[in-house]
Amino acid sequence: MTTEAEAFANILAWSVDSPGWQRDALRRLVTQDTLESTEIDELTSICKGDSPAIPLEAEHLRVSNREQEEVYLRQVHGVRHVNALASDQRLTLHRVGLTIIYGDNGSGKSGYARILKKVCRARMPGRIEEIVPDIYEAAPGTPSATIEYAISGQNRTCAWQLGQAADSALSGISVFDSRTANVHVDDTNDVAYTPVPLKLLAGLAQLCKSVNDKLAAEVVQIKAQTPEAIRVPACSRDTEVGKLMDRLAANIAPETVDALATLTQAEQDRLAQLTSDLAGDPARAARQLVALKTKVEGHGARLDRLFTSISDDAANLAGTMEERPGIFGI
Repeated sequence: MTTEAEAFANILAWSVDSPGWQRDALRRLVTQDTLESTEIDELTSICKGDSPAIPLEAEHLRVSNREQEEVYLRQVHGVRHVNALASDQRLTLHRVGLTIIYGDNGSGKSGYARILKKVCRARMPGRIEEIVPDIYEAAPGTPSATIEYAISGQNRTCAWQLGQAADSALSGISVFDSRTANVHVDDTNDVAYTPVPLKLLAGLAQLCKSVNDKLAAEVVQIKAQTPEAIRVPACSRDTEVGKLMDRLAANIAPETVDALATLTQAEQDRLAQLTSDLAGDPARAARQLVALKTKVEGHGARLDRLFTSISDDAANLAGTMEERPGIFGI
């Protein structure tokens, strides 16, 4: 069997390779009962690298272990007004091994069990088992007893009286007998106890989800604030600017962006020309250019015909026609 101390040590060793914010989360879960929403914000900041982490260390687990110290019974004595139990008798329980209590029916075994089930923790069936005084007493008083117990070797004493709460530390002891067994065997029961190391890991899993939800919400908010020109750039993805936009991130050197954002003199002249050209009505300018193109093409066609008419081939053809007048019907 693994003790809680060993389980905590295993968790500490495992956490060494975990991200800093998770180690910080483990420290908080070990040393605190609950975490406020502001602390989840702090863990989110640590996860993003905006704040330093304070990781879980061995001394944090020692603080937790002091809160989870071992509690065990030592003696029950000074019993008064409980059935017919004698007040001068002692029931001694040993920490190690098995303590067997035996005797005839009516000798008081169940009386001691009822006291312990009242003082400690026990799961009872529908009707609570009551402690009754000695019916042969002339003036029955309130049932009471002295419970001696220890917390990690330190002896303690509890003066218990029916109707009053016992020391809270005794609730860490579970009493199990044939009567409480019916609850576990016959009924459907939830888990009554979760070991603290398992609760620690479950708490870490929940914190991971909470931090993930916060980061996802921040991503949505950032995307909503991102300019359209960055989210859907107008430039071609094959250009240097387009390639930069595809891989734009926090680690991009500002000099790289400045170099692509700065226009050369030739680019500035071209931009000025385009700005001037587009200052008027683009459609009207296009019509003018089409008309000019048509006019130039017409001049070109006439020049082609003129050059053809005065070419050597045309002159030779004209001379040949003059030497053969019959052709013209003379």
